[in-house]
Amino acid sequence: MTEKENSSFLRLIAAMGRHRIEIESYACSTSPSGATYKHVLTVRARPEGMRRAVKQIGGYVGVLGICYRSLEENVNSEKAG
Repeated sequence: MTEKENSSFLRLIAAMGRHRIEIESYACSTSPSGATYKHVLTVRARPEGMRRAVKQIGGYVGVLGICYRSLEENVNSEKAG
């Protein structure tokens, strides 16, 4: 990670701690040219206010997109499949 990327990632972790969001897993990938990168965090948090907290955190650290799915949605999609 570059210094700027590392700084953004550290701000993200600090903000998640303030919102009491627990990280379950983390993955990072880059394009072959190294020009773009993608961080994927899987988190656990209480349902109330989680969507708002994740959006605030993403906006704070400059995240371009957030895919939000609750545990209930995961369970329902697994039951349907």
